[in-house]
Amino acid sequence: MRIHLISPTHYLRDGSLHKTTRYWTSGITLPYLKALTPPPHEVTFTDELMADLDLARVERDADVVGLTAMGPQIRRAYDLADHFRARGKQVVLGGTWVSLVPEESLRHADAVVAGEAEYVWQDVLADLAAGRARGIYRAERWHDLANLPAIDWWTLPLLKADAFRASWLYRLYFFWPVFFSRGCPHPCEYCAVQTYYNRSFRTRPVDDVIEDVRQLRALGARRLLFLDDNPIARPEEAKELFRRLIPCRMQWVSQTTINVARDPELLDLVARSGARILSVGFESLSEESLASVAKSFNRPSRFQEDIAKLRARGIQVIALIMVGLDGDTPETFAATLRWLEENKIAFLKLFTPAPYPGTKFHADMLAAGRLLDGDWGHYDYGSPVVRPLHMTTEQMLDGFQYVYSGFYSVRSMLRRFVPPPRRNLLETLAMVVANAKVNGYLRRNPTAWGTIS
Repeated sequence: MRIHLISPTHYLRDGSLHKTTRYWTSGITLPYLKALTPPPHEVTFTDELMADLDLARVERDADVVGLTAMGPQIRRAYDLADHFRARGKQVVLGGTWVSLVPEESLRHADAVVAGEAEYVWQDVLADLAAGRARGIYRAERWHDLANLPAIDWWTLPLLKADAFRASWLYRLYFFWPVFFSRGCPHPCEYCAVQTYYNRSFRTRPVDDVIEDVRQLRALGARRLLFLDDNPIARPEEAKELFRRLIPCRMQWVSQTTINVARDPELLDLVARSGARILSVGFESLSEESLASVAKSFNRPSRFQEDIAKLRARGIQVIALIMVGLDGDTPETFAATLRWLEENKIAFLKLFTPAPYPGTKFHADMLAAGRLLDGDWGHYDYGSPVVRPLHMTTEQMLDGFQYVYSGFYSVRSMLRRFVPPPRRNLLETLAMVVANAKVNGYLRRNPTAWGTIS
């Protein structure tokens, strides 16, 4: 069969498609699924964030269309699935969102992969080739992550290969994606990851990860993005990885919990192995808000000390903050902006609550009658889809914009980047440039708050 895989983009509020011409990293799902596909099937793919989807070509050439989606992408994924099915194509849906609502997703597809693909993808293709499908395909066990098929790194959908080969600036800009683990053991009730994986957590053999790194280094890569949701969930295994990574002389970024700053040996290895930027899910400065979503382990009273330890090692911090949780009030916003500036946070991703279906957070908000919007395309982390407890939705959005505009103002940038940390000055300069770009983007697009998240 001829299979075309698609990672759709999402709709903007005017119905147009969100697009970009350049992105700083790439997902690996599409080339990985291609690597999983047995011969003699043929696989092509499109990431719609950068590339335009050639509908006519897919309609003409493909026997099977596969779509993977999460968050606001799901509305576009369902529309494309319906489009291709109406034209006689067999359609497969997969990904986090689809896995959390497989029965709903099956209304738009011939087959749904719920969960990981390794143990079921060949069965899906064999059934479709035989003209049948059993609907929802779910593996009976998690994969041990050993001996995974190798992807062709040059086919990463958001990589501009010619630019990487020709431009030192692009080589500085692009972070090559790798992964060490899947899942997260923490109980955060809003999180689709722990729901998807049933709070399980696994790591790849360190030898396999280091082999990926060696291959990428041979291509000229020096900067990595660990795609993990929580690479330090098992600290001793993480320490082994970082020890092995030190002689590779790479630079890397990832997201992690703030616990990375609370284990001195782990933090030392993280810094020595090349960590430059960490995205940390602080979520809130309110103990009550954190307790409301089962993230009390975060302990805001320690945040200032934690951030200082990271910055002392030359690691810049991207803060992930949710506004509108149950401990928040209209006074929360000014306090949040002040805290971000005082702690010299390098970059901010701000979120309104967007409870994914299948999570406990979604079930609780539904039971309380607090869900305001059933259009999955609006679950973009910048829209009011949950009624706040201690403020109006208008106050929440006003506060959301107040924090964003204040954080990315020239005044705030001066407060946060002067004086710079003593180590890794190039990374600090990159963060200043990124802040300036967001400042310009928001001035040109004053209603686009949610799209930066």
